[in-house]
Amino acid sequence: MTYNYLETLILPYRKSLNSTETLIADHMIELGSEVVNKTLANLSEETGLSEATIFKFVKKIGFSGFQNFKISVASNFRTFEERSNELVVFSDISKDDTPYVVAQKVVNTNIELLENLIATLDEALLEEAIALLTSSDTINFFGQGASSIVAYDSYHKFLRTDFHCQYAQDYHIQLTYATKLGPNDCAILFSHSGNTKETIEVAKILHQNKVKMIILTGDPSSALVKLANVAFVVLSKESEFRSETLTSRLVYLTIIDIIYTSMMYVGEDQNRKALLDIRRALSVTKYDGD
Repeated sequence: MTYNYLETLILPYRKSLNSTETLIADHMIELGSEVVNKTLANLSEETGLSEATIFKFVKKIGFSGFQNFKISVASNFRTFEERSNELVVFSDISKDDTPYVVAQKVVNTNIELLENLIATLDEALLEEAIALLTSSDTINFFGQGASSIVAYDSYHKFLRTDFHCQYAQDYHIQLTYATKLGPNDCAILFSHSGNTKETIEVAKILHQNKVKMIILTGDPSSALVKLANVAFVVLSKESEFRSETLTSRLVYLTIIDIIYTSMMYVGEDQNRKALLDIRRALSVTKYDGD
C-alpha cells in the first residue's frame, strides 16, 4: 500500500477537470508510483486517449512536460510502511475513538498537510511573492468569515515588521479602503473556496487600481486566481467534523509564517528595530509584580 502523491497533486485541480481529464486523473491515481514507468504512448493505449490530450493534462496540473511530471512523482512517492514508521496512520475519526486516538489523528493529519505543503511549494512563486511585498509601500490583508481570522492573524504578525500594514474586518470598509490603494501597494487575500463573492468584489477594485495581489486559495481555477499576480493553492481534505476550510487554515498560516520570516531578513536592521520598538511599547501591558 502506498501514500498516493498523485492524489495529493491532482486534488486542487479536481473541480476544474472535464470528463476526459477526470478519466486521466483517475487512471494515474490508480497506477500510483507505477506511472513513472509509463510512456505517453502507454498511457494513450491504456486510456484510449491521444498522447496530446494526456500531455495537455500534465501541463494543466502544473508541469512543463511529461518528463518533469515523472521526476516529481518518482521523488515524492513513499511507501505506506515508511510513513507508518514516522506516525500513526491517519483515517477519519470515529465515535469509538478515545480522546488520545482523536489527538493522534488530528495531529497526524496536520503533519500530513504540512508534508504536502513542503512537497508542492513552488520556490519561484515564493520568491516572487516576497519580491512583490518588499517592493510595496503598504501590505493589506483581506478575507471573509474564517478567512478573515487568518487575514487578521497575518496582519498581526506583519505589524512586527518595518512595513506599513492594514486590515479591516467590515466588508464595507474593505471595499472603501480598496479604492485608496494603488500600484505601489500589495494586498494578500484569503478565500479557500476561491468563490467568496465579497472577496472577489474587493479583488476587482484592487485589480482596477493595479494593486499587486497575492491570493491564498484552495481552488486553482477560481476567479480570484485569475486576478492574482501570485497565487498559492492550498491542499486539504475534508473529514466528517473538520471542514476543508478548518484543516487548510494551518497551511495558510504556515505559508504566511514562511513569508514573514523570510521578509524579516530583508532590511534586517530596520525590521529588528521595528520589533524592538513594538516590544518596548507593549512592555507596559506586562505585570512585573511587586
